[in-house]
Amino acid sequence: MIRYEVLVVKGSHRQQREEEILRDWGPWGTSARAFHFGTRSLRETEFTTSETTAKTLLEKAKVSPPPSPVRPTGEHHTIALPEPSPEPLNTIGLGEALSRRRSVREFGEEPLRLRDLSALLTAARPTRPETHPDIPATGNVFKTSPSGGARHPTEVYVYARNVEDLARGVYHYDGFRHGLTPLDGKIDDDQLIALAGDQQWTGNAGALLIYTSVIERNQWKYPVSRTYRVLLMDVGHLSQTVYLLATALGLNVTFTAALRDELVEDLLGCDPANELVLGMSVVGNRL
Repeated sequence: MIRYEVLVVKGSHRQQREEEILRDWGPWGTSARAFHFGTRSLRETEFTTSETTAKTLLEKAKVSPPPSPVRPTGEHHTIALPEPSPEPLNTIGLGEALSRRRSVREFGEEPLRLRDLSALLTAARPTRPETHPDIPATGNVFKTSPSGGARHPTEVYVYARNVEDLARGVYHYDGFRHGLTPLDGKIDDDQLIALAGDQQWTGNAGALLIYTSVIERNQWKYPVSRTYRVLLMDVGHLSQTVYLLATALGLNVTFTAALRDELVEDLLGCDPANELVLGMSVVGNRL
């Protein structure tokens, strides 16, 4: 028991170390400690080369095909989005967009333009998928934001609260068709605020981009617990791209993870066992 550190000898260095960890991690509770230390890589952790991994995955795909890189739309009709014009996104340079980027929680009453929403959603749109020969076999996808192993587990849903030419309600974004698939969810502003952790300002937004993570996409390539960290990074990369696009378009935007997960799951119809609610970007016109 002592050898495998199930029991710790009183007064030992190991006990001192355990007390340090409890002191440093105590405010976040047991689950945070378990997650962090349970997903650490150690000195003896083995890693394979990218060439070996690619070969292994191509063999694996022959007997166990990868999951789809996009959520199926089923029988729902998909609303085509207008192709975004590059001119509005090029009015300022990348450096200026980075310096101007701010989290703003106030929004004007004018409806969010559909073409602006379309431009924001290009952050989750695949770019030149036909250039990679292994996509049919491995399910790799390439977008404007990086994703561990090109898995892109993040799904994007849109709650259109005040968007021109778009009925109020929840939609799933289909990046391959660059369109919105209407879902059944519809809530009023009070329910929206409750969903967003009682943050009153969310009830004035034009649209909310809700991010979930489909864990099987990453599990197929990386069947190790550390991959959970990558899911969180993926949402961070994508939401930053949305920030920069919104800044270039002259919109107000902020990101929040203060959500009531169960209410979001009910709205989207997603199962928390395999599709995780992680956060959302809240967007609207300037005052």
